[in-house]
Amino acid sequence: MQRSIVLSALCALLVGTTGCDGNGEGTGGNGGSGNGGSGAEGGAGGNGGEGGVGGSGGEGGVGGGMGGSGGMGGSPEENAADQLEAVRNDHAALVAFVRNIPKGADLHSHTSGAVTPESMIEWGAADGACFNAATGFASAGPCMGATVPISNALNDQALYDSILMAWSMEGFMGTLLQGHQHFFDAFGKFGAVLNESRGDDMLAQVRSTAGHNNQVYIELMQGFGSGTVGNIAETKVMPGDGWDEPYLLQKRTQIIADPGFQTAINNAKASIANALSGSDTLLNCGTPMADPGCNVEVRFMVAGTRTRTRAYVFGQWVFAFELAQVVPELVGVNLVSPEEDANSLLYYNDEMLAVNVLRTFNDQDPSRKKVHIGLHAGELIPEVLPMTQAGQAELTYHIRNAVDIAGAERIGHGVDVLGETAGDGPDQLLATMAQKGVMVEICLTSNDTLLGVAGDKHPLSAYMAKNVPVAPSTDDQGILRIEITDEYVRAVEEHGLDYLALKKLARTSLEHAFVEGKSLWKTRDDFTTRVDECAADVPGATLSAACDAFLAANDKARIQWQHESDSAAFEQSLLKP
Repeated sequence: MQRSIVLSALCALLVGTTGCDGNGEGTGGNGGSGNGGSGAEGGAGGNGGEGGVGGSGGEGGVGGGMGGSGGMGGSPEENAADQLEAVRNDHAALVAFVRNIPKGADLHSHTSGAVTPESMIEWGAADGACFNAATGFASAGPCMGATVPISNALNDQALYDSILMAWSMEGFMGTLLQGHQHFFDAFGKFGAVLNESRGDDMLAQVRSTAGHNNQVYIELMQGFGSGTVGNIAETKVMPGDGWDEPYLLQKRTQIIADPGFQTAINNAKASIANALSGSDTLLNCGTPMADPGCNVEVRFMVAGTRTRTRAYVFGQWVFAFELAQVVPELVGVNLVSPEEDANSLLYYNDEMLAVNVLRTFNDQDPSRKKVHIGLHAGELIPEVLPMTQAGQAELTYHIRNAVDIAGAERIGHGVDVLGETAGDGPDQLLATMAQKGVMVEICLTSNDTLLGVAGDKHPLSAYMAKNVPVAPSTDDQGILRIEITDEYVRAVEEHGLDYLALKKLARTSLEHAFVEGKSLWKTRDDFTTRVDECAADVPGATLSAACDAFLAANDKARIQWQHESDSAAFEQSLLKP
């Protein structure tokens, strides 16, 4: 079977143009950022990619580096800030500039939703998959009845466009609620194409996109076969049973003892290892032709499916906590699918309790690896909920209970926070989140497209005003037809953020990544003082022995140091000779 990562499709994502040499040529248009690289000395890339490495030398420090002042501002950081302001009102130029800014991490990304539909079409064609134009669903071959080979789309533009629109938000013209449903339906439609054998292709593509957008770290949500254990759990956890810590821990033991449990663990472990090594091969890592994605480190989270029963989700999480003990790259758990689904609402608090029980049990054993908790919460608007008093009451407590009951360390979306009147109200909730350091993964395009929440309707400014840590994320960039650059551009255009604010967002993303090890920064979310071991070191320069040892022992700090070095180099590149 032919294997590829379809880099041409990455470049064509937003404007339908092909060609991407990662050397300064990118694409823009359609409100998007394309997939241009950031390399190439001098020169400008096409339609959104920008070259522009030139300028004076000097090494980066905490504030953006040392070296010649040059340019529009005094320091390299001030100059970069001035240059962003100069293009603030020119969308194409802003996209080009922002693409080259180092952006740290994407902490909220669903692997299947991050893959471009163009790639799915190519893979489906190569694998002999089929497409039903009436339903939009893919299926495994042979093609019968109303289905046709997906390979036909390679020579049939109308069919190609039909698949593209069925599997993404491309060209969608319906109402907000219709679009909301179309988005979630897409996952089921293309699911047959994204089989396990494509795990390395998917990971390679997501890494490549992140690398071309100047990121150094991503966390991806997947199931990893956890549904097998979800089914096992449903045979052991009965609907009418109680739901407390002793009961859940008893059922945990029974689930783990099931003969199918260890098989699921072994299969997932092998699948993750194959995806990681295979993506390295596809990206030409370790060769002179290495893709920028080779510089992007990956960690994973097991995503529970909240539209199923509470027993099923509990089984998925039991699986996740055990898988994390044998897979270094597995760092946490999450909860996905529509938050307004009937099962999601029915079992919400039960699931908050369950994940906290598993986390507490895990943390009590110092020999076990820590498993982090990030939860989708507050991805709601009144229109998607039942128009009853009970239905609308769901808007008042989901984030609070994710924080207070589940002990979530990060919240995905958090759109309805200002309506969370449970407890002492939203101000107290925001204060609690700030005090605990609960970060919010901000998904601006997703919230606009699926919930109609954008601009001053979005709580981003409220979070920032209360010092709640925030960082942009893509959610499902393939379906939404975006990249992380678009999220940073929205932050500038819709929320008035400046260069220093963008720089803080990127640093925050890495500070709250679930990657193992200590932070580079002495105090959480205070990006002015590094730890003593690296306080006198200069990003991009030769490391002191103490700093080198600290970075070697702490992956988080090592990745943060790489980001600081990239940031200093970016700012230096903007200085005039």
